[in-house]
Amino acid sequence: MNWREIRFTFPRVAMGVAQWFMLSVLSSAPAVIAGEVGAPRLVWNAATLRLVQPEGDYARMIRLENGGWLIGYSWQSKLWVRASADAGSTWGEPVPVAAPDGSLLTNAELLALSDGTVMALFNDRPKAALPRRNQPPPVAGLTKPFRILAAYSKDRGRTWSAPSILYTGGCEFGNGCWEPAALQLPTGEVQVYFANEAPYRESDEQEITRLRSPDQGITWSAPETVSFRPRHRDGMPKPLRLQNGRGIVVAIEDNGFDGDRFKPVIIAVELAGHGNAGPIEADSPRRWGACVPPVARESYAGAPFLAQLPSGETLLSYQESRTGDLAGARMVVRVGDREARNFGAPTQPFPGASRKTQLWNSLFAPDARTVIAISTATVEGKRGIWTVTGEITPAR
Repeated sequence: MNWREIRFTFPRVAMGVAQWFMLSVLSSAPAVIAGEVGAPRLVWNAATLRLVQPEGDYARMIRLENGGWLIGYSWQSKLWVRASADAGSTWGEPVPVAAPDGSLLTNAELLALSDGTVMALFNDRPKAALPRRNQPPPVAGLTKPFRILAAYSKDRGRTWSAPSILYTGGCEFGNGCWEPAALQLPTGEVQVYFANEAPYRESDEQEITRLRSPDQGITWSAPETVSFRPRHRDGMPKPLRLQNGRGIVVAIEDNGFDGDRFKPVIIAVELAGHGNAGPIEADSPRRWGACVPPVARESYAGAPFLAQLPSGETLLSYQESRTGDLAGARMVVRVGDREARNFGAPTQPFPGASRKTQLWNSLFAPDARTVIAISTATVEGKRGIWTVTGEITPAR
């Protein structure tokens, strides 16, 4: 977790889409990246820009078993979903998932389970604790904890169960639990990964924790440590089950891999042909830097997201700022290989307005050669959840 409630207000600078496209092509970070010879090529199409939810935040998208799409996000402190029956051209009305009293709900994650159920995971953040992130608790103490919650829908997101508690962290901002993400194995087991400060009440350390469910999310195992770098903060996990039995990898942000600023790192929770026992520590061969070429040492590059195309290429997104913090951070996407390694030339899907951030990004791969970038961004002066479509072309 990396100070999720930071907000920036700067003078609004609007730029037309056509202007952005031309400027991007002429800049050092073009919208269209040819890539190196022998590498796949990723091209973003500015004509596909869509505003899905004004003022929405932290969105994730999935395909439903009937072929429709569902997007989950936070808005007005609550958790919502919207459905699309036409591949994202239009979206239905927002449907509330949950709105507990006294909390901010965010870190939406959606998973379509094998029995047709949709699971929505999210973070319950007590509002009383949020203003005191850099202060000691009040004399009377804070009583409402940070939690990882889940709700379930049997009708493709139209109605939702009451939230259930998967994990309970501390009541103070520095002892919380954050950013759940999930996958399901062919056996039916569901795994949930999240960033977790709760085991480290006397330090600023953070680990990646995993929960397992053998029964479609009804019951859950005890928490287990997946990765931990002492005196640092493994955070914002996004798991991916690689194709063809290659194992499970997780993209995380790691502020000890190269300097003291977050960088995207891959950890191999299960990797074919390697020992997979125990937590993944700082010097483990199951932990490696994601990007080739690497992100500049002085840059902040956090909040990673992983996806894989049917053709095998893996995709990594993250938010990068050369100032070393969130100010001016932009979404970056790179293409990697079948092992979630060697993520190559960086591309920037969205137009960049001066000092406007592009945060809490994600990716959705609807078919073999298409990827959709999703960001909380400002485009044409409008802040909210935006999408843009890119195309992967084969290696030359």
